[in-house]
Amino acid sequence: MKRIKRAVAVLLAVMMIFSVIGCGGSSGSKKSDSSSKETKDAKTEEVWGNKSGQDEICGDPDGKYTIGVVIHTTTDFLCAKYKAYTDYLGKAYGVKFNYYIIENFADETYLSAIENLCAQGVDGIITTNFSGTAVLQGLKICEENEVYLGVGWSQIDESIKDQVYKSDYFVGGSYEADYDAGYEIVTSLIDSGCKNIAAIGYEPGITCHDRRWEGMMKAFEDHPEVKKAGEYRGLEFTKAVEDFLAADDSIDGIAITLLGIEYCSEPIKSAGREGQVKIAFCDLSENCQGSLDNGETVCAIGGQYADAVFPFVLIYNALEGNALDKVEVPVNFIVCKSGQEFSDYMTYLHNDGVYAWTTDEVDQLIKSKNKNASSDELLEMGKNYSIEDTIARHGK
Repeated sequence: MKRIKRAVAVLLAVMMIFSVIGCGGSSGSKKSDSSSKETKDAKTEEVWGNKSGQDEICGDPDGKYTIGVVIHTTTDFLCAKYKAYTDYLGKAYGVKFNYYIIENFADETYLSAIENLCAQGVDGIITTNFSGTAVLQGLKICEENEVYLGVGWSQIDESIKDQVYKSDYFVGGSYEADYDAGYEIVTSLIDSGCKNIAAIGYEPGITCHDRRWEGMMKAFEDHPEVKKAGEYRGLEFTKAVEDFLAADDSIDGIAITLLGIEYCSEPIKSAGREGQVKIAFCDLSENCQGSLDNGETVCAIGGQYADAVFPFVLIYNALEGNALDKVEVPVNFIVCKSGQEFSDYMTYLHNDGVYAWTTDEVDQLIKSKNKNASSDELLEMGKNYSIEDTIARHGK
């Protein structure tokens, strides 16, 4: 039955491709035609790459199970580490990971990726950032193909949570404290002395960025003594920084829900405002060290590659016939406010061959290796995740 369903899925995937061709464009152009949303700026294309639909394999190529991963890139600071972690886990547990690269965060793009992975015969899928309700449609596709679905980097919307949890093919997932992160990046600028702060965020519709934005707005609300220079939500982040600085020479802080240095540093330099404008943001990068050292960055928040382990454990146990209780694990962010903190992050959590939890530790979460394994341990892991906790477990 599963084989027949996957054959049908292949046919549907082919029909979808011809349908897109018949409309004269890709899913990306379809999104632009149906809304007034802006296209990505050059820096966005550079940071995220452009390998839409390309499959990338890691882990055990001859693994007993195949888990698909829907993600926007595998080459930036965060996602390259995420892929490295799954490669490490896959080789230890006999799992092949098939990464499906998406070109944008439109609902139809996610659904097409899930459809294609199911057609390829995967046993489970981990999907990353998505809009509030798209996961319900993706889950329906998984149910039809008897494929388990785990979620990373996004929390299930309360309006559909009961429906999602009723599915035999939803295993759970994990998400970061995005609201708190948004609040933190604004208050860190205020604590550093900023009085006039510009707010920049990814376009509305992606759960994690929406919650970061809500946290930022709450911080401004709680600090009326600080001026909000303006708001921008879209895809042309570099241009937004340039426009803010050109319009208001009293801006002394920029809070952004994603890669701050990559989008902010050059416009600040070009405006002759080096040393006058500070930045705070979510998503770490290799440029954090120098920017934190010289004081341009006052707060950099990230470390969410560790998120990979939670949906993996939930899917793997389900595939083994030992499903754990369904949970969505809240995972701490790593907050770096100094060069030393970022250096510690790199040393103990991010450098090559260093991971948040080793396979020896993950073994304790696998029912076939530890009959007492439970979702409670996953919740405790997410709660304790920090540089200090990793040092305590792994030593210096």
